Amino acid sequence: MTVDQAATFFVGSILVGMGSIIIATVILFINWLYTKYWTPVKWLNFIEVPVPAQEVEKLVEPQLDKIYGKK
Repeated sequence: MTVDQAATFFVGSILVGMGSIIIATVILFINWLYTKYWTPVKWLNFIEVPVPAQEVEKLVEPQLDKIYGKK
């Protein structure tokens, strides 16, 4: 291996490394933009899909009279 080939390999290695760092930075920046400004797309604007109503469970408070007796 001559000095010219070694220099070419060295410069090529540096450029490939810098290129991969730049590509990774661009990917991270695009990912950050998506997470910051993305809003969900509503595909079916013309169809109203009814959401089934869920029945609220009515909770009954415990009656302390039955537990401790009337006072």
